[in-house]
Amino acid sequence: IRLLYTHPAHYNEELIEVIASYPKICSYLDLPLQHINDKILKRMNRPVEKNYVISLINKLRDRISNLTLRTTFMVGFPGESDQDFEELLNFVKNFRFERLGAFIFSREEGTPAYDFPQQIPMRIKKERLKKFMLTQQSISKEINSFHMGKEIEVLIDEIKSGKPKIAIGRTKGDTPEIDGKVVIRGGKTKVGKFIKVKVTKASEYDLVGEISKL
Repeated sequence: IRLLYTHPAHYNEELIEVIASYPKICSYLDLPLQHINDKILKRMNRPVEKNYVISLINKLRDRISNLTLRTTFMVGFPGESDQDFEELLNFVKNFRFERLGAFIFSREEGTPAYDFPQQIPMRIKKERLKKFMLTQQSISKEINSFHMGKEIEVLIDEIKSGKPKIAIGRTKGDTPEIDGKVVIRGGKTKVGKFIKVKVTKASEYDLVGEISKL
């Protein structure tokens, strides 16, 4: 069982306890935060504040062992100053999310934010997104590098034809078609099988390894 797109405002002690206690629930949470600056969160009509988010993240990581946290942020929302963006960037640097996505605010007719003052020029939005994702890529590479030389459990999703055969899988910390993958070169396995893989290479998002145990 994998919990995706769980709103941070809906967590309580009972839910956290269930996630932490039931082995069939993956130690993986998708927690879309959107931003961390209180002014921007209020303009987005998000019912949470920075201090609550920090407390929740610390509690989740403390209570749920081997937790993978995924989140999503938006840059360039109307009224986002340079200081607001730097606050968001520093938050990401400090909390080092295992999985993270980001996108630019898109001005769409019929939405409340369409008429908001202080619209951000597209050039600045793109510059912020690039800086943001370069920061996260560095964090992700460091996190993935911790697996080098270690054995991980992988679920096989695909076997590619060719010589040598290559298997594509994922860990418990990866949602299919969203997060990274594990590339396994050589060896025999099949789709749907859990195997042990020794990691031989790590990139920003993906791992490469070889079968250690079937």
